[in-house]
Amino acid sequence: MNILNLYSDWKWTGPIEPVLNLMKVLKGRGHTITFAYGMPPEPSDRCIHAYISTYPLAPVTRFRLNHVLKWNNMAAIPGMVHDLRHLPAFIDTREFDLIQVHRSHDHLLGGVAARISRRKPPILRMDHKRDSLAPAFANKFLLTRFTDGLITFSQRSFNLIRERFNFPMNKMVIANPALDLARPEFHRSYHDMRSVFGLPENAFVVGNVARFQKYRGTDRLIEAVHLLRDKLPNLRLLLVGRSGEIRESVEAPIRKFHLEGRVILAGYRMDDYFDTLAAMDCFAFLTPGSDGTARALREAMVLGLPVIVAKRGMLPELVADGTAGLVVEDTPENLAQAIFQMATEAEKRQDLGEKAKAHATREFRLDQQARVVESFYRKIISIKEEGDPS
Repeated sequence: MNILNLYSDWKWTGPIEPVLNLMKVLKGRGHTITFAYGMPPEPSDRCIHAYISTYPLAPVTRFRLNHVLKWNNMAAIPGMVHDLRHLPAFIDTREFDLIQVHRSHDHLLGGVAARISRRKPPILRMDHKRDSLAPAFANKFLLTRFTDGLITFSQRSFNLIRERFNFPMNKMVIANPALDLARPEFHRSYHDMRSVFGLPENAFVVGNVARFQKYRGTDRLIEAVHLLRDKLPNLRLLLVGRSGEIRESVEAPIRKFHLEGRVILAGYRMDDYFDTLAAMDCFAFLTPGSDGTARALREAMVLGLPVIVAKRGMLPELVADGTAGLVVEDTPENLAQAIFQMATEAEKRQDLGEKAKAHATREFRLDQQARVVESFYRKIISIKEEGDPS
């Protein structure tokens, strides 16, 4: 198959690495993959263009692919017009069999261009949203007029799409989120990061990785540490990441509960990211970010960390509904109870860690995801060719 991926962003954010990994595997399975993405308005080392050379794909930067198109954002209109003038001919010249879209702007752009091209290839949307596609008019318009198939990552999202849009079941598929499990980072020995962060030898370390925006609920996790300060004096919370909202979402509650020294801010880690994960005794994750599939949680599970997740979104599914981790309503009291159980029940903690790793290495495989997506691509192309009216 000859597949065009459109991605209307230039930033290196949560969803992009899983998208590129999937395309890399599909290319390895014999498909022709072209990837068109946006360019940064000014040079940046955290953009797609800075990393794309490490992937064996055919990159295309001739289209504007604006990050956001809003009716009150007149600056986006010239880019949209430019792309609509040139993309239909590009589709026909390259003879694409299918167009995969990922965000609302590239969905609209790709949908219109495909419909006015001579080839009229099918359009598939990949739903990366944390809470699935919202029941808004714009999404209903896109799914009704410009969507031949939809890929989602959880049963919950599958059900929500059905309920919100009455989208045909035969044109949807669940493809489990995946990781590149062959990465050497998953198979090497790890450096001791506890000394780097000044953690006591007897510390019980709960970890969390996130962009610390207010909606991520980090303040509840910090309050849980406060509730355990007397029961677990050796408890430490290691927070990995950063955000423009970190003062309100993290630093303010640390000061409020006087937890300086008990909550460690590790900042953004690059070369020693997996070493930092390995320094944790358990991992807590409350709300997915821009990558709705909670990649940091899945990476922690691959490393064999026992996990605590909130009963929110697809998180329970990722830990097999409690089989491979503790699932709680994430009030500070419930989180404190779960952390206390992890810290005081060593056998339970070890068992959950082993189950987390077994589940992750079995379910989060790129080759498995690629086979599901490849089969679905063929099905949608077939439906399109047969003229299914549904």
